[in-house]
Amino acid sequence: MRKSIYYFTMSLDGYIADASGSVDWMAGAPNIDYGYKEFYEQVGTILLGRNTYEHMLKMGDFFPYPDRDVIVFSSNDKLKIAAESVQITSDDPGKTLARLQLGDNSDGLIWIGGGGTLAGSLFEAGLIDELRVFIQPIVLGAGTAALTSDKIAARALELANVKEWPAGIVELRYNVIKRWRSDV
Repeated sequence: MRKSIYYFTMSLDGYIADASGSVDWMAGAPNIDYGYKEFYEQVGTILLGRNTYEHMLKMGDFFPYPDRDVIVFSSNDKLKIAAESVQITSDDPGKTLARLQLGDNSDGLIWIGGGGTLAGSLFEAGLIDELRVFIQPIVLGAGTAALTSDKIAARALELANVKEWPAGIVELRYNVIKRWRSDV
């Protein structure tokens, strides 16, 4: 079975974009990739919501994932295709992820690349295996929540790792508990 990971950066108060939709507040130390290269080498498929994908398209002609299978969930079939590896689909994200998870581990990790609505729906459905969050040392006060859904029920997480990075960034890795345990 393939593992699905919601790998993302957020403010200390839980936002992945500020109130205007910008991520310009995200910062880091120069010449440090915060483990991104190692993570990306393990990824086989990336799932994106329409808003996240459109934000990437607005950044210019550069598309950051031309060498990975990318599935964008949108009912707009006229979205620009940024690379041959990009597939636009109006299929149900939960059913798509469940199907992908049945694949072989050699197909690589499934990266839930954003945004908050897509991640929220997949988390709500119990389909995300791990949360890997990089907390930026900033409080935004408003914006796009990391997990956006009004239906998310309480779910236990198991802390797998904590790592301090330069520039005050902290990486937290949580395994999502699929069933409640009495000792959690």
